[in-house]
Amino acid sequence: MTAAAAVDDRPAPQAPAVAEAPRPTGEMPSAGEMPSAGDRLKQVAVAALDKLAGAAVVKVEELSDKLGDMAADAVSGTMPTGVGANALIKGVLAKMEGKNPVIAALKGAFGAMSTGTKVWLSLALILLAVLSPVALLVLALVLLVAAIVGAVKG
Repeated sequence: MTAAAAVDDRPAPQAPAVAEAPRPTGEMPSAGEMPSAGDRLKQVAVAALDKLAGAAVVKVEELSDKLGDMAADAVSGTMPTGVGANALIKGVLAKMEGKNPVIAALKGAFGAMSTGTKVWLSLALILLAVLSPVALLVLALVLLVAAIVGAVKG
């Protein structure tokens, strides 16, 4: 894809026209001309499906335009960088390869971090692992004291 192909000169997507049910005129039709309840239900269902299909077409066109913009950015070399973008790219690639995208996204995010951030994150995880049992022990003692106080008062 070239930079010239990245320019999108297509018109904005429009929802297709919705077929409307015939509107009754001022006169009452005879009993032979009155549509049955099933025919009216079919007309309503067709109109609803047309409207849903139109909305789906518009959303697909919007997504297609976004993907086209991303492809144009990739060609021009201005892809977003950072932890989130790298995690997204690695996760999508892993999903396309049939691997676990969550693990790949975590690895991609960790790989995009600076060395200082990796050190701080590692220290925080070690501290969490060390202090979690202590926090659980304190919680158990608080609950034990609350149970003893409740038994004495009640």
